[in-house]
Amino acid sequence: MKNAFCLLFCIVSINIFTAQQTNEKFIIEEQYLKYLPEQYEEDLDKKWPLLIFLHGSGERGTDIEKVKLHGPPMLVEKGKHFPFIIISPQAKIRWDENVLHQIITNFIENNRVDTDRIYLTGLSLGGHGTWNLAQKYPEMFAAIAPICGWGNIEKAWKLRHMPVWCFHGELDTVVPLSASKNMINALRPINPKVKFTVYPEIYHDAWKQAYNNPKLYDWFLKQKKHTHKAIKLPLKTLMQYVGTYDFEMGNFKTKSIVSVEDGKLVIKTGQSTTPLIPSSKDTFFINKNQLIEYKFIKNKKGVVDKILFYYDDIYTMPKSKD
Repeated sequence: MKNAFCLLFCIVSINIFTAQQTNEKFIIEEQYLKYLPEQYEEDLDKKWPLLIFLHGSGERGTDIEKVKLHGPPMLVEKGKHFPFIIISPQAKIRWDENVLHQIITNFIENNRVDTDRIYLTGLSLGGHGTWNLAQKYPEMFAAIAPICGWGNIEKAWKLRHMPVWCFHGELDTVVPLSASKNMINALRPINPKVKFTVYPEIYHDAWKQAYNNPKLYDWFLKQKKHTHKAIKLPLKTLMQYVGTYDFEMGNFKTKSIVSVEDGKLVIKTGQSTTPLIPSSKDTFFINKNQLIEYKFIKNKKGVVDKILFYYDDIYTMPKSKD
């Protein structure tokens, strides 16, 4: 399992060997453990699911051996075999979402990864990192499992299509149970694929039970990255969305015109005309692999009066009154 990668920002292999894991390092001084399934070299055409594990605050620093104290890296050290690749980065002080994204992106380019099945999990500080990384790059992951972490409820909408299994100890005094509850409560109204396991009489080490539960890994392997599924809508349904809507993004203001052309809904903003593809009776997308969406909202009278535009933020586009 000797590895030597050469890339624009250069990855250098460090020859520290364990039974099944090697220590990999970026020249930007970010280290990670890598685990490859036993059968990885048997079929050179096969692509494998990838699990990213983010450790807690106690494992920060530059001693990569600390990362093996908990979670999947610990289980690998004890001889457990997994049916997917695992990479376990080490943070010096805190998790940096941009650096993590670079690590994962580079790893994908240099290894046989099934990009429809990339999973993310972490404990405590790593649970926080799991929420944050998934919220910043939701299109990268097929599912996440944050454990006793905390997230940003204002960004919960970015995970509206993400399968989530969250774990927490009921008696946790380091990161209170409410931290996970707040995220789950923000997600449940918009995401039917949310699971929440609370361990009674468990304090901050909920990860012990969570990572020793084989059902977690079975659940991961059943998940695939979200892609929008197109449906057909009758012309009568499409016609109720026709109109002019006010669009504002910062200092930029314009009008967007929604119309039906050749039996399909389109939106025109400036010189750009974009087909809108229905995924439900009131929600439309423009690319099956992007999370950009347009959701038409009706008022109490049952008349469409605005669009919710999901992009880097949620933009409200009220129907023009002039």
